[in-house]
Amino acid sequence: MSSYKEAKEAFVADNPGSSVFYVNVVSAAAFTAYALYALAARRYRSAALDWVTMVFPTLLGMTVFADHALLLNSAMGAAAAALWLGAPAPSPPPKPKGQWLDESDSDEDAESVSPGPRTPLASGVKLPSQLVAESVAQARAAAAASSPTTLQIPEPRRRRSASPTSPVHTIEFASAPTSPKAPGRADRVASPSPKAAAPAERTARGDTLLPFLSVYRAHMMLMTVHAILAVDFSVFPRVLGKCENFGTSLMDMGVGSFVFSLGIVSSRTFSPRAGRRRWVPALVGALRRAAPVLALGFVRLLMVKGSEYPEHLTEYGVHWNFFFTLGLVPALATALLPLRRYLRWTTIGLLLTAVQQLVLSNTGLQAFLLSDARPGLLGANKEGIASMPGYGAIFLLGLSAGDKVLRVSAPPKADEDGGARSLAPDQLAERATKRKTQLAFELVSYATISWAALALSYALGLDVSRRFANLPYVVWTAAYNTTALALYLAIELWFFPPSSDAPPCPPLLDAINRNGLVVFLVANLLTGLINVSMQTMYAGTAVAMTILTVYSAGVSAFAWAIRAHRIKL
Repeated sequence: MSSYKEAKEAFVADNPGSSVFYVNVVSAAAFTAYALYALAARRYRSAALDWVTMVFPTLLGMTVFADHALLLNSAMGAAAAALWLGAPAPSPPPKPKGQWLDESDSDEDAESVSPGPRTPLASGVKLPSQLVAESVAQARAAAAASSPTTLQIPEPRRRRSASPTSPVHTIEFASAPTSPKAPGRADRVASPSPKAAAPAERTARGDTLLPFLSVYRAHMMLMTVHAILAVDFSVFPRVLGKCENFGTSLMDMGVGSFVFSLGIVSSRTFSPRAGRRRWVPALVGALRRAAPVLALGFVRLLMVKGSEYPEHLTEYGVHWNFFFTLGLVPALATALLPLRRYLRWTTIGLLLTAVQQLVLSNTGLQAFLLSDARPGLLGANKEGIASMPGYGAIFLLGLSAGDKVLRVSAPPKADEDGGARSLAPDQLAERATKRKTQLAFELVSYATISWAALALSYALGLDVSRRFANLPYVVWTAAYNTTALALYLAIELWFFPPSSDAPPCPPLLDAINRNGLVVFLVANLLTGLINVSMQTMYAGTAVAMTILTVYSAGVSAFAWAIRAHRIKL
């Protein structure tokens, strides 16, 4: 066993990595898969379809198709094109005469008027304004009836509510009647079409307002889950594994993306209002919340040391592991909360990584980290400790991105006459689409700035290092993830208009998000079990892909089986 352990450690050591472009090309399978799902979901709905279109392609992209990424993406693109041509999206119904909002660019138009000659008004025939008012009232009543958790109050109010499915993605609106003295815009708009009614009412209730964020988080989790086991097989290209000292690779990006994603979903906890809390109690509370994740870190430590599991010490150190980093970065952000009164999270994060880079470049710290010396407990875990400022900066940049992303799910501001509070469901959907479009352009601008900052760091002679989580690594992580968010959002806007009845977030991926940490823990346990049961390094391609496919399907099935519960650790 010891000889195999040494061979396995040498198998993953001294990896120079690949290019940033290659990482992006391999990652492209995730975005193509989302487009394929968008078209397939118009015809078919099942968890098996979700796995085939959204999960399996990411596994293929980092294994047998890693050197043929263009072929994989072309095949999925061809399948998507066939679905597009075979079942084109139906055209929206024409606007009837008298539509009040002629300037509206919404896909949800008024219901078509039946052909036939016009008849004059007669006794018992209602005026158009009466029909409009009744249709709007019926839409609101249907939305309220189908959402038992919606707040019912006599006055027009809004409240945020965490959904059991996606606590940071949804928001509920309270329904209230429009005052007859001050009619809102909805009272002047024709009723939505039958096809638009259901999706629009879901928007009015706040169901999954940010599906692109759910898909982004789930895909990030799935690629991490696949990579932690695939890296132990020879079918996984070595250049995609974690780099030894400097360089870029898919697994290096996976670690940073995990922290960045954690920052996004934690942004409400670290709102500006939180900066006014007492510092010591807030820090104690953060450490208390980190206890379960830190406990998982100690469990992993005991399992690794007790089973002679192959280790790569230059990843985090002798005792440190990723669970310790994951548990401590929110506490580090809490320690910096007083600065939030004066500075934005982006500024604090950039200052933190800049100071760390100055220390690395102008002191002997970087030389010490690259050496074999490990004096004492701190020296034994020098990589994990020294990289904490960088991961903290990534977390803070994720918080900043979360402030902007989650702003889309905020209730619309009321007009002077209270019109926003009385909007019809299709009008709420239209507003949500416009806000998402604005967010897409905002994300593109941040991604462009981050890629430019990475190019500047290369020009200054700084190389990316996940081992230290240095400044180039921080800006690369920000650039990659803001680009991914923008692409997922663009696909959602293009393929899932408000009139679409297909779920923008596949139910399987939504289930993975619901218990993400538990899914990640189960994946780690299965990875360890497989590695102690066989010599993965010597497995052939057929055996490796069979095991990886069963493993991927098993983790997905586990997430699907527990989707009705939220398991907190």
